[in-house]
Amino acid sequence: MNKKRRTLSLKMRLSLLLFVIAIPLTGMILEILRMIQDYSDSYNGIMSNLKIANEYNITFKEDMEYSMYRVMIGLIDASEFENGDILEGTTKYATVLKNPITMINSARYAFGSSIERTPGTDSDIKIRGILSCLDSLETAVNRMIENSAMPGTYGENVSIWENDIKGLCSMMQDYITQYTYYELIHMEELQKQMDTRFHQNIELFIALLLGILALGFGLSTAITKSVTAPISSLQKTAERLGHGDLEARAGMYGLEEINVLARTFNKMSNEIAELMEKTKQEQKNLHQAELKLLQAQINPHFLYNTLDSIVWMAEGGNGPQVVEMTTDLSDFFRTVLSGGKDYITIAEEESHIRSYLKIQKIRYEDILDYTIDMEPSIKQQSILKMILQPIVENALYHGIKNKRGGGKISIRGFAADDGILFEVEDNGIGMDEETLEELRKKLRGQKSRLSTGKNSFGMYNVAQRIRMYYGSRSDITITSDKGVGTRVRIHLGQLENANNKNS
Repeated sequence: MNKKRRTLSLKMRLSLLLFVIAIPLTGMILEILRMIQDYSDSYNGIMSNLKIANEYNITFKEDMEYSMYRVMIGLIDASEFENGDILEGTTKYATVLKNPITMINSARYAFGSSIERTPGTDSDIKIRGILSCLDSLETAVNRMIENSAMPGTYGENVSIWENDIKGLCSMMQDYITQYTYYELIHMEELQKQMDTRFHQNIELFIALLLGILALGFGLSTAITKSVTAPISSLQKTAERLGHGDLEARAGMYGLEEINVLARTFNKMSNEIAELMEKTKQEQKNLHQAELKLLQAQINPHFLYNTLDSIVWMAEGGNGPQVVEMTTDLSDFFRTVLSGGKDYITIAEEESHIRSYLKIQKIRYEDILDYTIDMEPSIKQQSILKMILQPIVENALYHGIKNKRGGGKISIRGFAADDGILFEVEDNGIGMDEETLEELRKKLRGQKSRLSTGKNSFGMYNVAQRIRMYYGSRSDITITSDKGVGTRVRIHLGQLENANNKNS
């Protein structure tokens, strides 16, 4: 027995002790690495799915509606889609019309094959909803393309575009948003599972350390200090992240294995924060794009009516009025385009309104009169363009035009203590108190019985745009008396998002 003790060298004892220590530590590290790998695989799968969904959430609806809109109004030959996308124009500003069938097939492959999903889950239900929308959308697109080759089908194509294509694109976008929501919930559940497994491994690791302490207090103390401290810190960091602190990051320590976990954890935290910020920005960009689209819809109807009037006057031999209206129309759209700028001076806005009213004066000579009075001191200040024209248009079409006899629109602009005030007043038919209150709710963004249709489109568009760019520093108020008239006051303070100026 003593002989055996003498042959058992210190080195061997230390080696044995290290071996005894290495077994539990190695097992723990392997479990941690396996946990990281499992989580990383699941996380990467979710991120891949979200990336695919977000790509279609951003551009699919806009591209599809734009391509089919051009088909609907007959500006392109739909048969050209057989050769792929269509390039409109020959300059560097040419527009590419996406092939709708190619878009549908691409989306069907992405959601039907590329995205990994578990049958029966909420995410799978939303994917099946998307695929169903794509099938219906393909049918509607084929119908419109077939109709475009036949005369007399414009009305049917308008119905297909409004009721089928736009509706299905919006429904598909809703499904994608819901799918993204369920994937984020899945990611949250994955995080909770990781926390649970992590706590279980911590308890096992502590038990193993206590066993190692019985074999060698000195060595185990050093090991304990080098391992438990960073793990405890990482545990607290994980709890902070689990409670919604997206700034929580794990620190780096001398133990590389822990650093692997910390780096993976930090990478995950960074990607979650970036994804949330990206989602917020994409939603904001989408909202801005929708508002710009609403703004753009004002011009075509006005242009069609004005050109009809010019043709009518030309046929009647009224040359001077044709020249005058054509010049005013040119000035009007020069301000609308403004070299791509979102902001113009008040003097330019005044010229824009004057051109618009001169055109309308020719068309409605017997019923329309107007005055424009802008304080000279404010004329060189910059404001968001197209603020007054929709309000003036609303006053004309829904106030003056529906009144018996002539009417008058008065536009005023002047400086206030904290910004600029504009007033648009008409002596048209006015509104009753119930309609006026519903319109006020609509402009405040509250639930209202009024739809965002022709009756409130101009005011709603202006209210949304100034709220986005001027924030709490802006306001739009309406007063009206039935049978007397309506007054709209627009208050503009300093820009809340000055970086967007002239973007």
